[in-house]
Amino acid sequence: MVREEEKHLIRQCVDALREGIPGFKSRRPQMEMIAAVANTLSRCRAEDEQAGNGDHLAIVEAGTGTGKSFGALVPALVMAKSRQKRLVVSSSTVALQHQYAEKDAPSLQRLVPIPFTFAVAKGRRRYACTAKLQAEGKLAGQGGLDLAGERGPGGADDAPRRVAVMRELLVSFDAGRWSGDRDELPLPVVDEVWDRVTTDRQGCAGSKCPEFARCPFQAARQRVKEADLVIANHDLVLSAIDMDGASVLPPPQETIYVFDEAHSLAAKAVEHFSARHALRGAIDWLEGACNAVRDAVLGLRLDEQLIRDGRASAERIERALRDLHHRIQGTNGFEEKRARRFKSGPLPDWCETAGGQVLAAGEELQKTFASLREHVLEKAPSVGTLATQVLSVLGFYVVRLDNLVDTWQLMLAEQPEDAPPIARWIERHDEGGRPDDYLVCASPISGGDKLRKLLWNRASGAVVMSATLTSCGTFDLFLRQSGLGCFDSPAFLRVESPFDFRKNAQLVVPAMRTEPTAAEQHTREVSDRLPALVETLGTLVLFTSARQMREVYAQLPEELRRVTLVQGSMPKGEMLARHRAAVDRADRSVLFGLSTFAEGVDLPGEYCTHVVIAKLPFSVPDSPLEEARREWVESRGGSPFVEITVPEAAVRLKQGLGRLLRTIHDRGRATILDRRIVTKRWGGLLMRGMPDFEIVIERGRASRPTAARTEDLKEPRPAGP
Repeated sequence: MVREEEKHLIRQCVDALREGIPGFKSRRPQMEMIAAVANTLSRCRAEDEQAGNGDHLAIVEAGTGTGKSFGALVPALVMAKSRQKRLVVSSSTVALQHQYAEKDAPSLQRLVPIPFTFAVAKGRRRYACTAKLQAEGKLAGQGGLDLAGERGPGGADDAPRRVAVMRELLVSFDAGRWSGDRDELPLPVVDEVWDRVTTDRQGCAGSKCPEFARCPFQAARQRVKEADLVIANHDLVLSAIDMDGASVLPPPQETIYVFDEAHSLAAKAVEHFSARHALRGAIDWLEGACNAVRDAVLGLRLDEQLIRDGRASAERIERALRDLHHRIQGTNGFEEKRARRFKSGPLPDWCETAGGQVLAAGEELQKTFASLREHVLEKAPSVGTLATQVLSVLGFYVVRLDNLVDTWQLMLAEQPEDAPPIARWIERHDEGGRPDDYLVCASPISGGDKLRKLLWNRASGAVVMSATLTSCGTFDLFLRQSGLGCFDSPAFLRVESPFDFRKNAQLVVPAMRTEPTAAEQHTREVSDRLPALVETLGTLVLFTSARQMREVYAQLPEELRRVTLVQGSMPKGEMLARHRAAVDRADRSVLFGLSTFAEGVDLPGEYCTHVVIAKLPFSVPDSPLEEARREWVESRGGSPFVEITVPEAAVRLKQGLGRLLRTIHDRGRATILDRRIVTKRWGGLLMRGMPDFEIVIERGRASRPTAARTEDLKEPRPAGP
């Protein structure tokens, strides 16, 4: 229950924001959200308290323009301070993390009557390693500064300039002009340069490092430990809950979480808890690992038994990997399909036997590396920065070894009877200059189980929010994917956007001649229609296929191609910058983008007044992971099309349409060049929960869809890439 003093403080905070931020309006939807978040977090749990029925969790869908960041942060900050908890706000994108760090948190700190500190949590590799910086900088000569690491006129790397970058980094750091944070450099540094001055957890000597007192990461880590509000991202949170107390973030039992853009959390969990490795690629780095062990042992005069142990383990791994490679090639199963999946149940004997050998020897090699690390750290006080250099080299191989072991632990794990299974497959891998290589891959088909065990069951309290948590009008898909569906009493809230969608936006479904099932004809019709659709300054065209996007672009008139920017032709940030600059000059500009342009892209006003959706965003269920998900649903008597395909397409469609109106003053139109949304009964499901646009269906092949019944739903045939 929210205490009276907490209610009073929340009201004071809202009043302070209203008075201190020009144009700030505490609309009713935002106030509903503040009340719901406060009520939920008033039930935050003590450290030793069980998760129970989930009444410490709030699930909030807040439409664009509701002010959800302040709607969550204000009550969460008050409740965290009052209940003596730490507050972690996590976002899915760098842009949103920057908004919290550079706009929202500073505004709150300046205005609200609650003294609090905040810090941004980043991974270790965002910071320079002082020991490596000193070593590299001292080797560098004098020269001009080129932080971007430009290539010379002839195309070859300009080594003197890169040397000058190293020197300038060291001078700037020693003079106090630069903190060691990569994000605070005045110009970007290319990865090749940055990799030489940063490190990871395995390559860090910690308190044994002679430069520990000047370490940028350790300084940042201390700021995070002392902060009341920590700004993180989903990837960092997932790493933290999986590290058993070794993370920069506070433990879940002491933490109230606010997850913004929470719709992506489940997919990121699947990615985080999956593993894969290349067969021939692993064989190649194993030789380097043995050499690194030898050099460390001989260079620091350590016990040479470590060399023999490491070599013996590596040779056992290599023999098993070569046997696997031979067996896989002998199947001749990759001529037509790039990937082959092992269905639920035991692995084939040849794979299980070789995999068991890899796993056993890999775990032995891990012990050798762990022992070697301890010996290096013991020597660190007497050998100075040499220890850091040795650990950095060893760390390169430890990361790869850990990944190999993780992969086979997943591959060989027992398949749970009543829980979603692990997808396991092998796919052809032609990258990295190694023909005839294969990837061994394993992944949970859902991140929900891990999120439930490691996060929701342990967190003191949590708020998950996004503009797209519902699909086809319900939270069902999100609850299944996130692991929140197992709780009886989380708080649910849908906060409507204050935008007048019906007045300000129109959704048009043209009378198309073709459907995406006829891929070539549909691509041609999309190309033919686009010139007439590009009527305003800013247009965003969303595709589900890179192939169709390129083919449509190639078929456009030259005049339209000149003003069209295509994803993949340049970095996303540069595309958006060029687009905004063109619109600012009152020139037409068209963006061609894939799924990453359907969310997290903010183009208010004239930057985007027309969103064109070339095809309904159904995923093509041909990946091994998708196959395993569908097989799991079917094994339980469900319909993958109804439970997965349609709901996920509805979320993506909703996200794409959400690019249109970004402020209360925006106007615009959306056009869907896929007639199936009105000709198929499942089209009615896709329309549920969409913004309340004025809908215009051009006369042609069908009228507005009727409500879909499950027995009427038939899966569309794949429309090709």
